[in-house]
This record gives sequence, structure tokens and C-alpha cells, in this order.
Amino acid sequence: MRITIVSRYWPACERSGVTLAAAEHVKMLVNNGHEVSIIGSHSSVSEEKLPVVERIHVQSSGSGALYSPSRIDKSLLRQALAKTRPNLVIIEGWQTAITDAAVDVSNQMNIPILMISHGVSVHPFSFRLVDVMRAIGWIYYRLSVLPKRIKKLSLLTTLDEKAVSNRFYDRDLAHKFGITVSSLVNTPIHLSDKIYKREKRKLQILLIGYYSEIKNQLGALEVIQDLPEIFKLRFIGPRKGAYYQKCLRRVKELELTERVMFSQDDECEISSEIAASYVVLSTSITEVLPITLLEAMANGTPFVATPVGAVPSLGAGIIAANSKEQRNAILALSNDDKLWNQTADIGRLQYQLCYSSKNVYESLCKIIPLAIKESRQR
Repeated sequence: MRITIVSRYWPACERSGVTLAAAEHVKMLVNNGHEVSIIGSHSSVSEEKLPVVERIHVQSSGSGALYSPSRIDKSLLRQALAKTRPNLVIIEGWQTAITDAAVDVSNQMNIPILMISHGVSVHPFSFRLVDVMRAIGWIYYRLSVLPKRIKKLSLLTTLDEKAVSNRFYDRDLAHKFGITVSSLVNTPIHLSDKIYKREKRKLQILLIGYYSEIKNQLGALEVIQDLPEIFKLRFIGPRKGAYYQKCLRRVKELELTERVMFSQDDECEISSEIAASYVVLSTSITEVLPITLLEAMANGTPFVATPVGAVPSLGAGIIAANSKEQRNAILALSNDDKLWNQTADIGRLQYQLCYSSKNVYESLCKIIPLAIKESRQR
């Protein structure tokens, strides 16, 4: 079968849950005998080392919000799809000009559409003015654009079937409109060859992600300042942006310079850092299903995370809503060998049962023919 995958970015350009998942999906589909092509809106798509037939760049910009209108030449996208001649178009993620346009163009060309959803972000994350204003910018998309596009899908996947969160708004709309929804989770990317025992771990708390209000690295600094000085905090993410500068200033204000490290992806081996860390911490104010937590589970590392998106449904780690609870959770893991080992073991088991590459591969193999079937029936 000829399959074309449309995603805004590819891993040659950036590390994110969507791009890493898309790359894994390409490899799985090729291994299953499919002929795969990829289309992306960033020029880095032409540099991809993935085992694909075609790599096509269709420039686009904007997200679709009122403050960021989508800009894309749909005729060029149509030409790209005509060149790859897919039996199925797989689209990775909403809210980018190229992925949203791909729904419209594929529908016009009568090509079955499988949307691999990583959630949507159209509701306010908090009652802060900036979050409310951002959500206002997405109102037209949420009430008009997104529902119309969901109706054009053959099948939509979701990272969680039951999680109660606005991040699964597209899943709920699909159910409302009678569009078939299937579960397709993410799988860890960074896996260590070795699982380290508790006594072999560094007393390091690890937080991975770009610097932003959403990832809430400032909250992690509030956690580390109240922990014993033997604990260190390592951030892994691109050292850039205004929020990163805020973090630097806060580290100095709290006199934590000797206890907080800022690393980039290319300066360390992420799998080793996860496997050697004492705890993986997620202080995010919103998420869907973070790959970093799946990576912690796979590497036998306990995690402490906020109860956002599908995180509570992971069935592993310790859920802690604020800095005080997160600090107490880390202290509990530090003071109780049995708790640490039990938390690590449960995470490993959950990974093996639900989130391994084998699980995802088997799910994807079932979803592809189902999407074709649903398209024919419609």
C-alpha cells in the first residue's frame, strides 16, 4: 500500500512528541511492507534519513488561530499528493497550516484520511489573562473549523480513550459525529540498555522539554529549593527564549547555581540521563501523553508529574498537583526504598504491557485497514 504521511516538522528539525512519533510510525509502516512518502512544511524534510520513497517540502506558516492565520498554497499540496499517489493519507497532529490543509485537500481528492491525533490545544490552560486571550484566538477554529474537518476523516486516533481533559476535545467531537476513534499511544524513543538499581542512581531530578510557561520549569525550581542539598536538578532542552532567561535569573535569585544544570539534547545522551536519574519530574500545566514519562517508565525511573491530560491513566509514577506535593513525593521516594522500587517496577510493567514499540506496531497494523474500510463505507 502507498501511504503518505503529512507532518509539520520531522526529527531532523526538532525534538517533540509529534515529530518523534511520526518518525517511528514511518519505520513501522515500512517494516510492514508499505511504500511510504513524507510531506513537511519545513525544508528539513528533504534531509530526513528515514526509509521513504519521497520527501516533499510544501512551505506553510501559521497555526489557524485568529492571531496566526494559516498560509499555504493548497495547489502545491495537491501536486505533492498527486505525485505520491497514496492509497491512504496519514496526518500527524492538528493546528498547523499543512496538516489542517491536508485534511481538506485529501478529502477533495477522495483519499482516505487517518488523523493521528496528539490532542488539541484550543481551550485556556489556566485563568491567567494570557491563556484566556490565547483561547479567544482559537474560538472560531474550535467552534467552526475543527468540527468541519473532523467530519472529513476516515478515522481518528487518540492517546487515551477515557481521559477527561479539554486536550481530547477532537476525540469527543469525533464520537459526537460518528467518526471511528481508535486508541494509538506513543512509545518511548530513548531507551537505555541497562536498568540501574536505586543505589546506583545519581541523586538527580530530570526535567526534559523546551522552556515555556507550559512546561513550567520555574515550578521545578521551587521544588528543588526545598529539597536536601544532595539533590541536583538537570533540565534538558534548547537553551533559548525569554522563559529560559527567566529560569536563569530565578536560579541566581534562589542561589541554586551549584545544584541546577542546563543541558541541550546534543550535549548529553538522553537515554543515559533518564536511566541514571533518581526521578523524572514533569511540572507541566498542560500535556496530553508526554513521551518523557513513557521513557522514564521504560527505563525503570519513577516519575512525579502533574495530573494533566492522560497522565493519571498511566497507572505509574506519583501524581502531584503542585510544588509542595511534588517535593513531598520526591522526599517519600528518597526515604522509602520499597516505595521507590515498587514505583519503578510498576512503571516498567505498564510500559511493557501498553507502551512498547510492539504494542504500537500491532495497533497501527490494525488501524490502517480499518481506516480504509471506514472510508469505503462512508
